[in-house]
Amino acid sequence: MKMPKTKKKLLPKDFDLLLKAGDITALKAVFDTCDLDARGGYGKHTALAFSDCPDELARWLVGQGADLEARDAYGRTPLHYHASSWQGRIEILIDLGADIQATDHDADTPLHKATKSANAEAVRALLGGGARADAHNASNLTPLAAGLQHCSNVQIEPMAGIAELLLAAEVPRDKGLGDLFKRAFSGGRRVQAPITPQMQGFVRRIGETFEFHRAGFNPEYLEATSAALGRLYALFDVPPVPGRVMHDGRAPIIVRSARWQDQHKELWALLVPSKGPASTVQGELIRIAGRIADEVGGNGGVNWDADYGKMTRAFLAHISSGAPLPAAELNRAARVVADVRGLEGAGGELCELAVQWVKINPTPVPLSPPSYSR
Repeated sequence: MKMPKTKKKLLPKDFDLLLKAGDITALKAVFDTCDLDARGGYGKHTALAFSDCPDELARWLVGQGADLEARDAYGRTPLHYHASSWQGRIEILIDLGADIQATDHDADTPLHKATKSANAEAVRALLGGGARADAHNASNLTPLAAGLQHCSNVQIEPMAGIAELLLAAEVPRDKGLGDLFKRAFSGGRRVQAPITPQMQGFVRRIGETFEFHRAGFNPEYLEATSAALGRLYALFDVPPVPGRVMHDGRAPIIVRSARWQDQHKELWALLVPSKGPASTVQGELIRIAGRIADEVGGNGGVNWDADYGKMTRAFLAHISSGAPLPAAELNRAARVVADVRGLEGAGGELCELAVQWVKINPTPVPLSPPSYSR
């Protein structure tokens, strides 16, 4: 007796292209040779998790027995994927019975994923399907808190709308959230989600980041984004972050903080532009040190390239110019630069040395065009 042929566990490499073509007959034919839960994509997810998966194919797959809760390598279900994607199809998965409170390896629900992506339509659909706004992930963050924590400048406008949706979402009365509850809705049937000091801190961070980059922000979206930021301040009762005042390029550069770590932050805010090189040697020295510290300390040096090498050489040249650092500190800088990617705390040492040089060279020095583009 002939044994049935085992079906493939991996989707075709061109499955993305097949989805974009939208030929349902051709897509169904894939599963003549592939398992209904065959995997593909970087997370090894099933066909149901692809954002381009047509509704008709999704219904057919589930009808044939595909697992609607199939997990990828990170514990995410198809609904997690669609909640994260602006092209995601939330409604069809909910209609098919997807678990709206499923959690991944980080204990994120689909609603957490939607807020982190600032996907307002997905948030609205998930709330309409019964998603809980008070669910906590492994970092003890609700979807709203997680969204605020991850909010970038370009996400401020949708995040303001998302915050309004989530603050108005119904939450159980027995959660012991005490004085942090806002006013009850009419009739006492619903209570607004709580605003926490942590959320307020996230909103302040959003404001600080935006104000740092305001001058270089796309003017086409500046007014709407600024207005949305004002809505976030009002929603979370956070005083507006003052606008950034940069150094005029002429007056002596003075630091007021006591610790070099705080002095570096102060000088960064004063001298480093939103993007591109600084206009002064002082500002560029602070920028180079900060960029290198972020790359080697935060990214493990994965983006290190020839430009970073040029930046380290420029750093050594700058601290040797004007009133140079003492010989011992110049030697220290050379040692740090020589092993900058392998020496623990190397970025911090460069920041400290940069601050030292600026303090003994307070008169702004115009920067010549640098040889690097980072």
